[in-house]
Amino acid sequence: MSGSLEQFLTDLSRGLERTMVAVNKELTLRQRIKRTWSMRQCARFLNVSIQYLTKFANSSDDFPAGEYVGRERVFTLSELMHMRALLAASAKRPYDYLAWRKPDAPLPVISFASQKGGTAKSLSAAHFAQYLSLHYGMRVGVMDADPQSTITLYFVGGEGLPQMPDENTASMVDFAGLFQSEDAPYTDHDAQTLDSFLLKTSWPGLRLLPAHGETSEGEIQIARLVREAPAGKSFYRYLRDAINRWKAGHPPKTLPNELVVEGKVDQQRLDAALTETLDVIIIDYQPALTLFQLNNVIASTSLVIPQTMKGFDIATLSTFVTGLLGMLQHILAHERIEIGTGANMLLPTIVQRSNAQDLNHIGNLLEHCPTEILPVFYLRSDAISNASDVYQSVYEYEPDTPGKRKGINRFITNADAVNDAIVSRLWPGLERGYADTWMDEFYEDDGEGEA
Repeated sequence: MSGSLEQFLTDLSRGLERTMVAVNKELTLRQRIKRTWSMRQCARFLNVSIQYLTKFANSSDDFPAGEYVGRERVFTLSELMHMRALLAASAKRPYDYLAWRKPDAPLPVISFASQKGGTAKSLSAAHFAQYLSLHYGMRVGVMDADPQSTITLYFVGGEGLPQMPDENTASMVDFAGLFQSEDAPYTDHDAQTLDSFLLKTSWPGLRLLPAHGETSEGEIQIARLVREAPAGKSFYRYLRDAINRWKAGHPPKTLPNELVVEGKVDQQRLDAALTETLDVIIIDYQPALTLFQLNNVIASTSLVIPQTMKGFDIATLSTFVTGLLGMLQHILAHERIEIGTGANMLLPTIVQRSNAQDLNHIGNLLEHCPTEILPVFYLRSDAISNASDVYQSVYEYEPDTPGKRKGINRFITNADAVNDAIVSRLWPGLERGYADTWMDEFYEDDGEGEA
């Protein structure tokens, strides 16, 4: 059949748009708002025994009622956060239940970055964000720097983003102020305006700065600003400066043990506390080494590089690392600024246990740069595709068959271990031991079997 490429792309775009509307309507009405967890699962998230949580529930008039499914009582994300507030109010160490950023504490900004696509970068970033919410009650900001909008798909359907974003939705290009204002070649938004760009999701305290096609204009706007060279602005600092302005206007104020009045959670105070600030920002990087993405790196305190372990992939990683190093050295030669002063790490992904080459590459990296690579990694798993089919993470997905449940639970164990390993480097002492348990089992298993 003959036809123009323009017509082909127009028709395909229209079809995809209609498909996405149907998918996101389903997510909004049926999926995002229904996930619940048992009392035992909540105890694990809260890092207490089931016996302790049951006793606490029986002694508290304000403990969430939950809902009974058969004989089991289950709870929503909001009810889990309610539990955290109750526990923190009477705890000797309230931050054990709400690991919120303390007043005057620095704001961690963590970029998940890779020059190559298909490395599970967005999956790693999304699961880490949700893990911090589930296990620590952190207020997490997720920024999507990838025009493909992959991490956005993990959170679309929430209160602030009931459907896919369009060109009228603020993106990182807006947040960084890269668009021209009436009287300047860029826009320095104030802290309140910047905060309005962060949209509520179905995860309490977790907000999203989504991506869409317009996000690709970031590179064009940076190139324009490089040419115009406005006084007092460095082309690599737009996002960093914007985050600093937002941070100055939104310091942590509420303490974890200030949310309960006369034995009951003050819901208005809790809701306000969940949006007053962020405890961490996670950036999902576009798979490219561009000036716009360089802004993300300069704004970050830590860099996590998810990377597959094939021969060609290692070569691509080397190119990325060398290119990024050259950019940073050029910047540091002209301005002495602190860049990536937190923990930085390489995260192996989609590793096949039965593939000797994958494991050999990891072994060599652990030998030659042991502090730079995580010894815990994402194993290849077919189970993740079941959750991906409905644009969900494994933390949200509820399997409908025993076989799917077994595969998802195995992947959750793997994800918890990876995220625990990342936490151990970013917040030493906050880890739960999942990484150590996984390593004990994996490295004693002789590499047999597949995830």
